[in-house]
Amino acid sequence: MALADDAFLKIKGDGCCDGKGEVVLTRAEFEALPQTEVKTHTPWTEGHHIYRGVLLRDLVRIYGLKSLEVKAVAINDYWASVPLEDGQLYPVLLAAKQDGKVLTLRNKGPLWIIYPLSEYPELNKEVYHSRMVWQLTALESK
Repeated sequence: MALADDAFLKIKGDGCCDGKGEVVLTRAEFEALPQTEVKTHTPWTEGHHIYRGVLLRDLVRIYGLKSLEVKAVAINDYWASVPLEDGQLYPVLLAAKQDGKVLTLRNKGPLWIIYPLSEYPELNKEVYHSRMVWQLTALESK
């Protein structure tokens, strides 16, 4: 799901965005949202890294998503269902940076859903790994 050049993340669904149903954020708009850091390892990287971005629960609150899950869609149309409860129970992050550097297409950007696997070992399972969508371009409220 390729976006326009300045588009960074599309969020859509019932109740979204003050009744508009959809919003498309630029990188600057995304980075202006409350930012959080999570230090963790992943199955696809060596060692621990510090990821910076916006918590899923903050996006849900700010944009008024009302469903029980979102469809997280990558640039290549890969998608996974992410229960919004995950974001309430854990600091699930939409990361735009790794170790202070902007995530690019080559290193799983522009956005990567990061679960805090190191802090919560119970998340280090395939079911959660499959929800860690990289090259994320859209969240669709289901």
